[in-house]
Amino acid sequence: MSALTYHDPDKANWFLVSWTLGNKCNYRCSYCPTFLHDGSSGWPEWAVVKQFVENFDYPGKEVCYRISGGEPTYWKHFLAFAELVKSKGHIFSYLTNGSQTVEYYQTLSKYSDGMILSYHPEYADVNHFVSILQNVSGLKGVNVMFTPENFDNMLTIAETLYNASTTVAIWPKVVLDKQEGSYTNNPGDYSAEQLKTIKEWKFLRNLPDQKLHRGKLLLDGVEISANELIMSGKNNHLGWKCWAGIDMICIDHWGDIYRSDCLYGGKLGTLEQYVLPTDPIVCGNSKCTCLSDIYLKKVS
Repeated sequence: MSALTYHDPDKANWFLVSWTLGNKCNYRCSYCPTFLHDGSSGWPEWAVVKQFVENFDYPGKEVCYRISGGEPTYWKHFLAFAELVKSKGHIFSYLTNGSQTVEYYQTLSKYSDGMILSYHPEYADVNHFVSILQNVSGLKGVNVMFTPENFDNMLTIAETLYNASTTVAIWPKVVLDKQEGSYTNNPGDYSAEQLKTIKEWKFLRNLPDQKLHRGKLLLDGVEISANELIMSGKNNHLGWKCWAGIDMICIDHWGDIYRSDCLYGGKLGTLEQYVLPTDPIVCGNSKCTCLSDIYLKKVS
């Protein structure tokens, strides 16, 4: 028997609500699938979101909202959404492409436990990112998008962002998904030197970032990162029991609820009506590619 478990046992009580709020985005990154930025779903109704947040709870677990998109900060109710989640005693964090003003992020920081910025090289401005990191309070993580082609340039940017603030951790993001939806960046696409750089990543900080993510993993008792699982091909959990639906749920940009970001197992319901599972699911996918899903407990 093999097991992928949490390095920190307390993370078993960390229930993630991974919410893709909408698919409107001001960017059109070449590696991003169209359905994540074409605006086809629009934004949710505030009354429906408000009712869900006011009524959702998971007794015995720490509920942690992580909001993504699209670019969720452009929803007109986003600040009210964050304030409501915090008023219920839950954790609120969000992913953003960093394109909002520094002043906007400063206001949002009053109601959030941390922000995760994604540095998309086709659009991002490194000087604007530095300004955010230096002028917005709270913990910040930055996902820097690495492809084999832009590796050296992104490594330089990662170092610049790391040196901009003592309250930021930089995470290398191995880009797997392409516009056409096929997973075309495989471990073999990266050079041995690039793989070594990611494995020995030096731009992390030992920050109290427990509210931003689930933390380190153990594969059969040995510490391993999500990137290492991907790069080594150990993200194949076909036939394993997965704690999707037990330790997290996914809400897609249509307001449908699933066990996890991969959507395997079908709908659990909608924002208006749903039933949460009580048992793990047996994985039927050949690869686990979403980071939120990779960071779930799994047992073969």
